Amino acid sequence: MITALLATIALTEISRLFLTHRKMSKKRHFKQKLDGTERMLWDLEFKTFKTKEMREDIRKEYDFMNARIEAIDTTIKNWPKDKDEGEKKRAQDQKVLAERDRDRMKEQIKQLDLEVGGSKQTNDYPEGVSGIGDQVDGLKSLQAMLKDHIRSL
Repeated sequence: MITALLATIALTEISRLFLTHRKMSKKRHFKQKLDGTERMLWDLEFKTFKTKEMREDIRKEYDFMNARIEAIDTTIKNWPKDKDEGEKKRAQDQKVLAERDRDRMKEQIKQLDLEVGGSKQTNDYPEGVSGIGDQVDGLKSLQAMLKDHIRSL
């Protein structure tokens, strides 16, 4: 029984050693390239999902900040005459800070959209911006080319 187990282990190790050191063929090489592009596509799909998730979180904060600015505006407009002017100034300062945060969040949303979707040539981006979607399209066309080449081998 022990001899049979040892023989099985030895055969497994010999076959593993043979498979790791055999010569690379063209077809096998391009099949590995095809597998690699598939994995890269999965990575880009994950990156797109996470980027959109981050964008949604920032958008929620952006909406909250807009509501906060609106509330501060209402407070400033309806400020009673008999209340302290120092507190009114503090409310105005809070509004300025909230507007700055809102603008920062708006820029973050814009950048995340640009990262996912890319941009054509514009004044802001004279050379355009390649987004994740463009990379996915490029990898899919590469996959098609690799499949055609593998069939021809």
